[in-house]
Amino acid sequence: MNDPAASGRSPADAPSARRSYQSPLREEGAAATRTRIVAAARELFASRGFGGTTVAMIAKHAKVATPTVYATFGTKAAIVGEMIARLEAEADRDRWGSRIQEEPDPRRKLGLYASFLRKLYSNGRDMWAAAINAASDPAVVELQNHGERESREWLAPIIASLDEAGELAAHLTRDQAIDRAWMLSALELYFRGTTGLGWTDDQYESWLAEILGQQLTRQGA
Repeated sequence: MNDPAASGRSPADAPSARRSYQSPLREEGAAATRTRIVAAARELFASRGFGGTTVAMIAKHAKVATPTVYATFGTKAAIVGEMIARLEAEADRDRWGSRIQEEPDPRRKLGLYASFLRKLYSNGRDMWAAAINAASDPAVVELQNHGERESREWLAPIIASLDEAGELAAHLTRDQAIDRAWMLSALELYFRGTTGLGWTDDQYESWLAEILGQQLTRQGA
């Protein structure tokens, strides 16, 4: 009954079918392991800091072998990169990007940008705090530089829309306006406000939208 020929299949078909069936299972298992490692690392980074967390600790917390962590990510910095990507996905980065792009009012674009940053920062404040504390690690510095470049890329079309609508402050070039917006949206200022001053996330969002308008638009100037 197990003879492939009896069912009209060649012997080569049976292993092929098994492989096609097993491959999704292996992929699901690998994805689950990856998620477990990221979750474990996030908890440890938040409680022990980046420098105080070893790959062996992450493996133990995730209930996987240490070589599995290295095989999956290679470095702690790569795990941080994965966390940041997941935080952006949780904050609906692409949806916010579409909303900002489709918003016809250039001033309103600034408010939407402030809303997105508020969500991104508040959702991952434990992770962002750990990343700030790990700023001396060269690999993490590279990740931060990458994030800063992405931030400027996000701001460029927003500033362009202000300029094209005649709303950009007269004394600013587009590059100067991007510089100001980039500085004001720095993660460190979120923590200065919420942790240092005890602001709520709503207060931070309102402040950022207000200060961006004051610094970048004709009415604010």
